[in-house]
Amino acid sequence: MKKAFTLIELLVVIAIIAILAAILFPVFAQAKLAAKKTVALSNAKNLGMALQIYQGDYDDHLIKSYFGFPQTDCANLDAHSWDGPFYNWRTALAPYDKSNDILRDITNPFSAANFDTAPGTAGVDLPHSTNFAVNSALIGFAAAGTDTPNCQSGLPAGLSTLDSISDVASTIEIAPNRSSYNDLRFFFMGYGSTINSWGGPATVAGDPAVCHGSTCVASGNGPIHAIAKKASFVWADGHAKAKDVAATLRISDSTGSDWGDQYELASGTGHPGNFTQADRQIVQSNLFPEYK
Repeated sequence: MKKAFTLIELLVVIAIIAILAAILFPVFAQAKLAAKKTVALSNAKNLGMALQIYQGDYDDHLIKSYFGFPQTDCANLDAHSWDGPFYNWRTALAPYDKSNDILRDITNPFSAANFDTAPGTAGVDLPHSTNFAVNSALIGFAAAGTDTPNCQSGLPAGLSTLDSISDVASTIEIAPNRSSYNDLRFFFMGYGSTINSWGGPATVAGDPAVCHGSTCVASGNGPIHAIAKKASFVWADGHAKAKDVAATLRISDSTGSDWGDQYELASGTGHPGNFTQADRQIVQSNLFPEYK
């Protein structure tokens, strides 16, 4: 007489396998995400190291969002802003980083290339990932322009050197980016606010305008890339660590936030409106859903 599994026994085995799969698959997915987050944080740390070396070579002068822009005629940027050599901070940092890959965050579903020209040349496209952006309150918009410093009064000049920052270990220099912006500001984590009249926040959650001509990866998400409310920031002293995005506002602190918005105010060339504790509280009340 041949022995065989009964139908009930087969169903029990199948049920056990299904239960194990339901338990293990999410664990595998979490492990995969954790590995990607480790790589992303490693890239952020390498960016911090590259920044420190760059700034050391330039007597602790901070890098700028753009170099060589605009060259001529602030009144007619469309005609003259691309004369070259024109390049951004990613190109300026290229000799100091190990690979262009450190500009990528593999946890970030947003992918877009930023094009500029090589220093000393014109018309040579250099594509870079935009997964990281500099903090505009510190960095400022442009350097090496031959006309007025920024050409647009709404564009901040930023700080000159590291020693202008009172607490380098608690001030963000680079933020994970989910837009084609070259730089980010603290109020980009909220929408519907009236504290700023140029470049965002969006007027409604998920408004693609906050992504500067690109589409946000999901409705209700903002341009600062976060996972479970946390983002991996590079701080002005070069270290990288993850922090709750909303907590960077430090709304109970009367002097300023992790974004150094008080320096943008002190520069005298910041955006319309004086950034105060009340402004940060407005942003806090209008956060994109993913940061709440």
